[in-house]
Amino acid sequence: MRIFFCALAAALILLAAVLVVRALRLKPRKTAGHEPYAPVLDEEGAVARFGETIRLATVWPRYGEVDRAPFDAFLPLLQKLYPRMFATFDVQIVNEYGLLCRWKGMDGEKPVVLMSHYDVVSADADKWSHPPFSGEVYDGCVWGRGTVDTKCILAALLEAGEALLAEGFTPRHDVWFSFTNNEETGGDTTPAIVETLRRNGVEPWFVLDEGGAVVESPALGVRQEFAMVGVSEKGVVDAILKVNGVPGHSSTPRASDSTYRLVDVLERIRRSPFPTVLSAVTRQMLSGIAAYASFGFRLIFANLWLFSGLVKKIMLKNGETAAMLRTTAALTKLQGSREINSIPNTAEVGMSVRVAPWDSTDSALARLRDAAGEHAQVSFDYRFEPSPFSPTDCDAFRMLCDTIDAVYPGVPAVPYVMNGGTDSKHFAAVWPNVYRFAGFRFTAEERAGMHGNDERLSVKSYLDGVRFYRKLLENLSKGE
Repeated sequence: MRIFFCALAAALILLAAVLVVRALRLKPRKTAGHEPYAPVLDEEGAVARFGETIRLATVWPRYGEVDRAPFDAFLPLLQKLYPRMFATFDVQIVNEYGLLCRWKGMDGEKPVVLMSHYDVVSADADKWSHPPFSGEVYDGCVWGRGTVDTKCILAALLEAGEALLAEGFTPRHDVWFSFTNNEETGGDTTPAIVETLRRNGVEPWFVLDEGGAVVESPALGVRQEFAMVGVSEKGVVDAILKVNGVPGHSSTPRASDSTYRLVDVLERIRRSPFPTVLSAVTRQMLSGIAAYASFGFRLIFANLWLFSGLVKKIMLKNGETAAMLRTTAALTKLQGSREINSIPNTAEVGMSVRVAPWDSTDSALARLRDAAGEHAQVSFDYRFEPSPFSPTDCDAFRMLCDTIDAVYPGVPAVPYVMNGGTDSKHFAAVWPNVYRFAGFRFTAEERAGMHGNDERLSVKSYLDGVRFYRKLLENLSKGE
């Protein structure tokens, strides 16, 4: 027995030593040690031009008529604001309002695609501190719908290119700009652009769209900025659940009423969440963040082989991190009787299902059907498969990280799976190197303005974004 306890003690000591050593090895990534990147910008002019793009209310509604006047005016405005770029571009109009612009490089190898959408969601002016389509500069910020989502990207890309052209710059490789008009409604312009590129034999070396950004404290209570780079995004199923019953008067309710049955169905679904998975990308993200955390966190996250269950419990306590672990189903629409005193024949709900990359839309629907039970009919209005994981051990990702490090020194880049969706999913269905990162520093308040009230972006953040895209264009022209 004594030998057993001695062996057990030795094993525990060895285990503790392994855990501590692995935690000590989890250190911040060494950066390249760039010189400060501070090209001279026409700061006042850049901000003014950005503001002009905000003044066109390019709202592409999901339902109802589109006010086409702002969309008709958008390309002429860009041609006026950035004349060198549009004198240099080969511009194709795709699907009436999509802009596919080719900046021809010195060779045709390794083309890249840089994306943005210029449509925006609607805004209730009565709830804004400043008019939502003013592009007004106030208190150090540019105010207006689209300042964060995502006219900032479009304007910064063109601003960076315009300045480089003035200096005689020509990219080494072809650079394609994809600017679309109906991303917010899951429209058909980006699929048409993808098909146009395929038809012309373009094989992008990498694609960069909106998604992550430079943010502070994404997890674990770390007071540190990180550049969050999306390497995948969840798929989508707009699921419809219908439950039938016998219609009648509200004075004689029954357990078999469609509404009561629907409540039972929803409770069954709530009690059957999708399984949690700690994917390789999430592990990589957590390790990158934990390198800056306390020793206790490093001890846990450097040893996920032992503590994965604990880590899942920690992440499940926060809605944003919980969504990184599983497919989610959010109840978004309810429909029953139009009359308060009538029991409907059919009760119906809509659920927005965000499908994790290790699942599929078929498996998500099958699980919903199993959880809902025999009384519910489960169908869907729309679905799109989750994007595959783009590689992080490749030259394209390293070049992106190097650009981030040059413009935001000391800010580590970490990959993650996006819970939301972007137009880049259409590219990811065809080509492997698709990344989701807006080259700006977004505060929590600025992120909250997307699709909300008082959307705004600090002038400093916008100008840093111009520098980021300028450096990216420069890096794209370096040697192999």
